[in-house]
Amino acid sequence: SELSPSSAKLPSNSSSRSSTSNAHQQHSTMIRTASSLITRRLPSTASSVVAITSGGSRSALPSVSVGVSRGMTILSKESKEEFKKENYSARMAKTRRPVSPHVTIYSFPVCALSSIATRVTGCILSFGAAGLGIVEIFGGSGAALSTMQCIGSGEMVGGALFVAGAKFSVAFPFAYHYLGGLRHLVWDNSPEMLTNVDVEKASYGLLGASVLLSSVAAVV
Repeated sequence: SELSPSSAKLPSNSSSRSSTSNAHQQHSTMIRTASSLITRRLPSTASSVVAITSGGSRSALPSVSVGVSRGMTILSKESKEEFKKENYSARMAKTRRPVSPHVTIYSFPVCALSSIATRVTGCILSFGAAGLGIVEIFGGSGAALSTMQCIGSGEMVGGALFVAGAKFSVAFPFAYHYLGGLRHLVWDNSPEMLTNVDVEKASYGLLGASVLLSSVAAVV
């Protein structure tokens, strides 16, 4: 039997569809290959490639994001030992990056200054007690007492102003450190008092009370 015209065209249409599918597959393969090459070689963060097909038409490949990664530094044993010998400032100086001055540029609140002063007065009391102990050890029994009596009476260095200053310099560390300890004892038992306003008031109060008591002791 003879084939109708419509049925005679079917084989050619199937062949055309097959060739078109193969062309699309080749085009997709080319796109993936080009994208892979872009990802491996280009340092930019995004790129778009235009491919020219066999028919002369242009088709833009999808943008490919490329991350720029930093190379890993591998230290040998020698460089590791040399790295340990350098301090932080020396290492930063080599990088030519500025180092933050941290505490030298910030304004301390009064509560921080009062807390630091509590520790400073404690160190002063420790050194003062150690000094009197050394005088007593090397000067003999009663040497420390005699030294303090001479300073208090003005016999070593004359003048009432010097005597008052010497008494104040001894009384202030005692008063400030003792009252500071009481303040922390109250805060430990009443943590609800640790507010910004109350802490600031307590710091000013501590300084005022210490100066007042030390001034009274200086003129007695």
